[in-house]
Amino acid sequence: MTGPQGGQGGRSRPPERPDGLPPWLRRFLQVMFLDLCSTVIVSIGVTLVHGAFWLNAAVTLLVVAVLTGALFAFYPRMAHAVLERVSRTLRWGGATLAWGLGGAAVMALVLLAGTGAVRLHERTGSCGQPLDLRVLTAPETLTALRAAAAEFADDSEDRGCREYGVTVVPEAGPVPLYDGFRLLWRRSEAADAGHADDQQLFGPQPDIWIPSSTAEYDFVPKGPGQTAAATAGSGAPSGKGDPVFRVRGSVGTSPLVLALFTRAHESVADPIAAPIAPSTAALLERVADAGVRLRAIARPVPETSAAALAVTPALYGATPGGDAADERFAEPADLVAPDAVSLLCRFRERAAAQQSDPPDDIAVAVPEQVLHDYDLGRPLGDRCGAVDPDAAPYADWRLHPYYATDLPTLDYPFVQVRWRGQDTRERDAAVTAFRRWLDRNPLTLQGFRDDRGVIPPAREGDTRHYYLSRLQGIVGNRVMPTVVGLQPPEGVQDTLNRIGAARPRTSVSLMLDVSGSMGGAAQARGGSRLARGTSFLRSLVSQLQSNDRAGLQVSSATASPSSPETFGNVPRDAASPDQKNAITSRLQAVASGGADQPLSDAIAAADLGPGRQQLILVTDGQSPAGNPALGSRVRWLSGEFRERHPGVRLTVVLTGPATCGSSPVKEIVAALGPEDGKGCVALTDAPEAEQAAELLSELR
Repeated sequence: MTGPQGGQGGRSRPPERPDGLPPWLRRFLQVMFLDLCSTVIVSIGVTLVHGAFWLNAAVTLLVVAVLTGALFAFYPRMAHAVLERVSRTLRWGGATLAWGLGGAAVMALVLLAGTGAVRLHERTGSCGQPLDLRVLTAPETLTALRAAAAEFADDSEDRGCREYGVTVVPEAGPVPLYDGFRLLWRRSEAADAGHADDQQLFGPQPDIWIPSSTAEYDFVPKGPGQTAAATAGSGAPSGKGDPVFRVRGSVGTSPLVLALFTRAHESVADPIAAPIAPSTAALLERVADAGVRLRAIARPVPETSAAALAVTPALYGATPGGDAADERFAEPADLVAPDAVSLLCRFRERAAAQQSDPPDDIAVAVPEQVLHDYDLGRPLGDRCGAVDPDAAPYADWRLHPYYATDLPTLDYPFVQVRWRGQDTRERDAAVTAFRRWLDRNPLTLQGFRDDRGVIPPAREGDTRHYYLSRLQGIVGNRVMPTVVGLQPPEGVQDTLNRIGAARPRTSVSLMLDVSGSMGGAAQARGGSRLARGTSFLRSLVSQLQSNDRAGLQVSSATASPSSPETFGNVPRDAASPDQKNAITSRLQAVASGGADQPLSDAIAAADLGPGRQQLILVTDGQSPAGNPALGSRVRWLSGEFRERHPGVRLTVVLTGPATCGSSPVKEIVAALGPEDGKGCVALTDAPEAEQAAELLSELR
C-alpha cells in the first residue's frame, strides 16, 4: 500500500519555486552567479599587483569554471549541498544582501573600466622623453663607454619606453678642463661687461665625468664644499660649491703600453722573455738589441691628452739624454695628434690608402684598451669607423703591445658631477642606476682590465662583447700579461712643468682678419670663416705652456691692429692662465665687419718683440685689387721689415676660399715665410685641435 509519496521510498519532491524556472536552469544560474562574482573579486585583486584586467579575468573565470565543473562531476552531492546552503543564505539576507551585491558589482564595473582605461592609455600612449645623462670622458674611451651606455639605455626600457638616455662626449684635455670646471663649464670669462652674453660653453654640463686617471681628477681645482663623500647617499646635501664632485670607484683599468708594428715586433718578440720589462729603458734597450732602430715614439700632445701626460715621465727617463732630447724623441713632427684615437686613425687611414708600409722605426705610446679597439677593428671615437681587422690592408698594420713596470696604469674613476640648479633626485637616481649597471656589466666587456689590473675570462657563449682576452689570444700570453701592476701616474701639474721646461719657448703673435668677408661660409666644415678661424686659434692658445708668450690683434678697415682701443687686441705677454683667458674671451666675442685691410699693412702693425717670433695670420685671403702696389710692399717686407725683425717667421692660416697659391698670399709668404716653404696652411675638415697641434709642433 502506498502513501501520499507514492513509490519514492519516503523521499518527497521539492515544491515548485514561485519563479517557475526548471531546477537545472536554476542550478546553472546559481553556479554562474558564484563564478562571476569570484572572477571579478579575484581579478581585481590580481590586477592591483600586476597585469591587465582582461587577461586576469579570463584566466580566473576559466579556472573557476573548471573547478566548478569538476566539483559537479566528481562530487555531485557535495556540490548540490553547497549550492543549497548558499541559496538559503541568500534568501535569509533578502534585499539587504541583494543591494550589497549589486553595489559591489557596480564598484567592480567602475574599477574594471578605470583600470582598463589606464592600462589602455599606458599601452597605446606615446612614450615620454627619457632622462638624458651627460657623460664626459677621455677620447680613447668613447667607443667602450658608448657601447656600454647603449646597452644601459636598452635595459632601462619598460613596455617599449626607455627611462634613460646617455650622451657620451670626449673631453678636450686636462688643461682646457682645468678652466672649464673653474669657470662653470664656460670656455673663458667674459671679455667685459658688454660681452657677457658672448660666453660659450664647452657643451652640456656633464652629470658624469670619467677621466683617465685619479691624477687628472686631482688636477681640476676644487674649493671648499666641492667634494662629496664617496659613500654619500642620494639624499645627501650637494655642498656649497659648484659643481660638486663625488668619486664612486673605478670603472676599470688600462696600462699604458709601447706598441710596435708587425715587422718590428717579429724582430723583437722573444718567447722566453718576461712579458713585463723591468723599466721602459730596459724595454727600449731590448728593442735596440733586436736590431730595430727607433727614430721616435709617437705620443699624443700632452696638453690635450691626459694619457700622453701620464706616459711622459717614463719616456723622459728611458733614454740617456736630457728632457729636451726626450721631448723631441716623443713628438715626431709627422705624427702629431691631440689624442690617442686621432693618432691611431692616421695609421688606419694609411692602411686603407695602401700607399705605404707600416713604419718599423716608430713605437706608439697609447693605453692598452684603445690599442685593443684598434687591433680588433672597432670604431675609434668620432674619428674613424669600424673596419675588418683581418682584411689584408689592416692586418699588416696591427700593433703589438709591450709592457714595463714604470709605465703607469690608468684607473678611470667614475665621478658624479652635480651642478647647482640641476641637482634633482631624478638625475641623481639616474646616475646611481648607471653606476650600479656598470657594476653588473663592467667595462671589462669592452676591452678594459678590472680594478686589480687583471684580464678576466670571457663569459661563456658571449660573442657580442669585446673582451681583452680576445686580443690576448691573438698576440699571445707571453706578449700580453694577464696581470699588470697598478703604477699610478705622476701629478699632472708636475708633468706639465717638466714638459714646459723641456720644450723651447714659443712666442706667438696672433693676427685675425675680422673683415666682412670672414662672415662668409667656410668651405671645409661649414659655419662661418670667422668661426673656423677663432676655433683654430682657441685650440692653439689652449696648448701653450705658461713659459710661452702670446698676444692677439684683429685687423680690418675699421679695426686697427695697432690701436689699444680696438676690441679684440690683447698685448703680448706670458701665456699664463689669465693671459690665455683674455685671448680666448676676445676670440669668442669678436664679430666680422668692414672692408679688408691690406695684408702687408696688417703685418706691418704686428706686435713683435725681439728674438725669435712666430706671426700667425688667420684670413680668408684677399684679392690683388685690395693690395695696391703689392710688388713694392713685398720688397719692403723682405727688406726693411725683415731687417727690423730678423727672427720673425710668418705662417698664414687660410679658412678659404683663397688657397696658398693665391695672390697676394703667395707673394707675402715668400717674403716672410720659412725657408722650407711651409709658411701657409689651409684649414681642412680635421679637428682644429689636431691642426693646431701640428702647427705648434712645427713652430717649436
